[in-house]
Amino acid sequence: MTWHYVRNGVKFGPVTSTELKRLASAGNLAPNDLVWKDGMNEWRPAIDVQGLFEGKASKGQASSTQIPRGVADAVNAKGLSPTGTISDMADRLSNATGVEKLDGFSLSEMFSETFSRHSPDDVERYFNVGGPDTTPPIEAIETSWPKPWAFFRTLMFSGILYGGLLLMWEQFKYKTTLPGLVMVGSFAVPIATVVLFFELNVRKNISIFQVVRWLLLGGVLSLIATGMNNMFIGSKLDFLGASVAGLTEEPAKLLILILVVNDRRYPYILNGMLFGAAIGAGFAAFETAGYAFFAAQDIDSAKGMLLMRGILSPFAHIAWTAMSAAALWRVKGSNAFRFRMLIDHRFVRVFVAAIILHMLWNTSWELPIFPIGKHLVLGVVAWIILLGLVQEGLKQVRFEKQAKLALQQSA
Repeated sequence: MTWHYVRNGVKFGPVTSTELKRLASAGNLAPNDLVWKDGMNEWRPAIDVQGLFEGKASKGQASSTQIPRGVADAVNAKGLSPTGTISDMADRLSNATGVEKLDGFSLSEMFSETFSRHSPDDVERYFNVGGPDTTPPIEAIETSWPKPWAFFRTLMFSGILYGGLLLMWEQFKYKTTLPGLVMVGSFAVPIATVVLFFELNVRKNISIFQVVRWLLLGGVLSLIATGMNNMFIGSKLDFLGASVAGLTEEPAKLLILILVVNDRRYPYILNGMLFGAAIGAGFAAFETAGYAFFAAQDIDSAKGMLLMRGILSPFAHIAWTAMSAAALWRVKGSNAFRFRMLIDHRFVRVFVAAIILHMLWNTSWELPIFPIGKHLVLGVVAWIILLGLVQEGLKQVRFEKQAKLALQQSA
């Protein structure tokens, strides 16, 4: 068995497995250097090769700049760092879920383009990607943190539509506006959030057609799967109350994800995250529409429900399903899906976190003074995990780009 590897942009090999391990031991092969052998579908970081770096932490679990836990705890205890508590919580979450700690991430930088000007032509070009003839080559992909902006335009446009329908009802009491009010109110924020995940998919290899397809089809199928789970599982766990939804709905959405996970066109972590967000958004929107329909006899109650579920939707089903999907794609890569992947700890830890967050979300306790405070805290937890997975997804694309460029240089 012979290996090839890329070091500092230069391709080497072939070398034997023994020689490769000797290079790693001598420090002439770094964990993030790319390696490949016959039978592998893509270049992979050397740290992923079992037994190559004995005694080293797995990918995403080590950082040369990590502050020792004791030092961090001492600093936080003295109140010397106002952000220490948040940073410490993020580190604990990363360790618990096996997700990379954020390194050099800036929320303000990420959203710095949100209010920038873009022409209609810019918008059309922006979304005209992901098809057989419109997927850019890997060499043209920007692998730094994306700066999304289209999600905000989508949100504003949806808000205008909802406001117009609401005005029609408030001024003229046209009952024919109520179905539109419910549907637009149910889908507005979920669709805008899916557009955000579309922008995070820097590989740009999934078209809007595929996103809409899985938002609608995945949402309906996951509701059907949830109904079946409620029959066979939920009825036996009704002592858990509303929290049982975490044990029925998350596996239901996972089942639908398995329908798309084996498509070899979409091997990237960020691909899975986008598909998961789309399916979660469809589930959330259809569920909200159902709740609002039953509350429609009291229009004020229906409007309040649409507003509250809209505000919270980016932190709930969309985030939970995106987490699970990204973790599943992280395990699968470009390989064929196997059910044993569902017991891989890299998937299980994130999936269990999604279930726990869902169960806690549905508990009856609330933070005093701020009624939705609990949901926002749980949402922040989910997004810390998601951003760690985005970081891993960006590295995956970056590794492939580096390998392709190295091969071109050595050809």
